[in-house]
Amino acid sequence: MALSVSRAARAGALLALAATALARPVRAQTDADPGRPWYVGVSKWAKWPTLAAAIGLTAAAIMRKDDADQVYGQLQSLCREDSDACRPGSNGAYTNADAEALYQETLRLDAQARRWMIGGQGFLFVSGGLFLIDLVAGKSKPKDIPFTPFKAWAAPGALGLRWEF
Repeated sequence: MALSVSRAARAGALLALAATALARPVRAQTDADPGRPWYVGVSKWAKWPTLAAAIGLTAAAIMRKDDADQVYGQLQSLCREDSDACRPGSNGAYTNADAEALYQETLRLDAQARRWMIGGQGFLFVSGGLFLIDLVAGKSKPKDIPFTPFKAWAAPGALGLRWEF
């Protein structure tokens, strides 16, 4: 089961990246505005696949960490049943091959969980940036954000603040 979760998480991340890359030319043509940079139009739709990738990678990391905890629990129960099985050798490894295999599997699963979590946090960071870009520079700004009556404006040689009712 752990192998299928890993493949599903990889497939989800690759699908989100592919959707972002493939949909960009279509969206860029429909949302084109000559006075705005290309990333403003892309942020409108790219924020959702990156958020989905962040959620998928984080979920995969949580599942992988649970797998590591289960394997470590097996190691602990082995050590409780036979304390001689968990004695370290001169090189620091367990002298019992089963105990060492469980320990190495725990380390491997923890490392995978860490990589998935870092990937999820990276996608979450990108998605948050895209949400901010869309909020600040997007075409459709919601009218009911608190404190929207205050408008800042700039003209050549002048700056101003106005309060609209």
